[in-house]
Amino acid sequence: MKKILLIQPKSAETFWKLTGVVKHLQKSLIPPLSLATIAALTPPSYSVSIMDEELDPIDFDTPCDLVGITGFTNHSGRMFEIAEQFRRRGILTVAGGSFVTAHSRECAGAFDVLICGESEKIWPQFLADWETGSHQSYYMENEKPDLAHSPAPRWDLLDLNRYVLSSVQTSRGCPFDCEFCDVVALFGHRMRYKPIEHIIAEIRVLERTSINSIFFADDNFIGDKRYARNLLKRIIEFNQTLEKPLRFVTQLTLNISQDEELLDLLKQANFFAVFIGIETPKRESLVETNKRSNLFMDMREAIRQIQSRGIYIISGLMVGFDSDDLDTFALQKEFLIQTGLCAPMPATLKAPKGTKLWDRMEKENRLIEKSNETFADYEVNFFPKNMTPLELEENYLSLFQEVYGFKHFLMGLNTIIQNLDPEQIAHPSPLSMKNRARSRRQQLLELQLVIYYFVISGGAPRRAFFFSALRLSIKRGLAGLNLLQELLIIFISQNTYIGHLLEQRGEIQISMKPTPNLAPVAESLK
Repeated sequence: MKKILLIQPKSAETFWKLTGVVKHLQKSLIPPLSLATIAALTPPSYSVSIMDEELDPIDFDTPCDLVGITGFTNHSGRMFEIAEQFRRRGILTVAGGSFVTAHSRECAGAFDVLICGESEKIWPQFLADWETGSHQSYYMENEKPDLAHSPAPRWDLLDLNRYVLSSVQTSRGCPFDCEFCDVVALFGHRMRYKPIEHIIAEIRVLERTSINSIFFADDNFIGDKRYARNLLKRIIEFNQTLEKPLRFVTQLTLNISQDEELLDLLKQANFFAVFIGIETPKRESLVETNKRSNLFMDMREAIRQIQSRGIYIISGLMVGFDSDDLDTFALQKEFLIQTGLCAPMPATLKAPKGTKLWDRMEKENRLIEKSNETFADYEVNFFPKNMTPLELEENYLSLFQEVYGFKHFLMGLNTIIQNLDPEQIAHPSPLSMKNRARSRRQQLLELQLVIYYFVISGGAPRRAFFFSALRLSIKRGLAGLNLLQELLIIFISQNTYIGHLLEQRGEIQISMKPTPNLAPVAESLK
């Protein structure tokens, strides 16, 4: 029986990894859904194993006949290194994922086989060719597969106890056409969905593990609102049958605020957070990048509508649009305070290959070339219009530090606490109450980390900040305190990440203390 080893490389640091917290929980944030799906697409005549480098170092002497490697752009450097090691050992290397799909020319020669596009058809085709010794070096899927035929992931090949979240993908595609986004280039405009009962079956498998939170890994969970309503109603029904219900997080667009039924269903289904690409409060920049989902509404009121239900927003922000100048950074900061967006994910605008923004920057001769196509989060890969790349990077880092500073966070927290609707939070979802029993250990561990960071190991400014935040949050009772704990976990992780960015640039921030070693606290709860 031939042995296939699938590898998720360790990525470069990003704000998504929440490294400042998850490493002290001795876990990784989320398991590799793509590899678990590839494993499910592999015939049973093969022996398949999955190695996640976020958890364990790679054993390059693992007996195998084929190594499959996947990754995004922030994995790319490590993907090349891993392939080189296995090729030296005479092992066939196969690479796939969004980076390979967008950069197939750059990847040619670094791997033996490239799998470009969605894999439901071409992975089995490659394996069949490999069996007969007729495999090609390049496979490209030009069609968009029917997700009804996409199998449930092989979660049995991973130890889900070692992850904070797990994931389920219900759809691919997005009906919008933002200039900077590569989702449409990868998956198309037409929304494609898994059958709802297939999704419930996947959730049921995860419910039987230690996982208490699930990330719906859709680029736009409400791309088809009718489907989203039906799915949410079914999730509510399923969750109500559980003694210890699950909770959920996903990505969607701000126009959900215009559909109160959908918002109420999200709350009833036990969604605690959503990622939304806010991008910018500047209308000119939204028009420029064709961010239609944010254009035709009062964004401040839309955000308040979501927050009022006790669902917090992880907000994507971007700086570097052609309409942006040096005044934009102050505008972003003020907008965050006014809206209570306490978990922002700021980034410099980048032009991913395959997007309309890349095409425009190439046409205007504004792309910045780099040998490995990998840019740090503070870097930009094109020349901005109204500032230099260095000005953009420096002001971005200053923005990131300030929005995760004590004063700014407290002002935003005051807004979100006021936005919590007393009527809404006075009657919490029965599912959310029961979920606390399921997630009690993790909540207790996170609470101890927060107390250790701000009260025990922190100096007087950290303690003062913590107790000020506590006084604000307690105004909304248990709902306010639960929200505060979630936001402080993000606050800790992002301050750790900011320190990493500054170190990357060779800068020393005297006022930034390193995150304390919280491993003893994690050990005490084992």
